[in-house]
Amino acid sequence: MRHRKPRGKPILVCPQCYSMRLIYDAGLITGQRYHCLRCDYVGSLVLEFDDPTQIPPEKEWK
Repeated sequence: MRHRKPRGKPILVCPQCYSMRLIYDAGLITGQRYHCLRCDYVGSLVLEFDDPTQIPPEKEWK
C-alpha cells in the first residue's frame, strides 16, 4: 500500500484565461458551477493545481 502525502486545498483556475478569480456560482441539481470574475466564463470545468508553481500565466484579456 502506498502512503500519499496529505493534500491541501487545491487551487482552482479558469480554463479560458487561467485566472484564479473564480467564485462558486451554483450547485445541487445542476452540479458545481463556477464563474470567472475576469473573463465571465461560467461552467463546471475548472483546472485544479496542488503546486502554485505549475499554474500557467494569465492570458492577455482585452
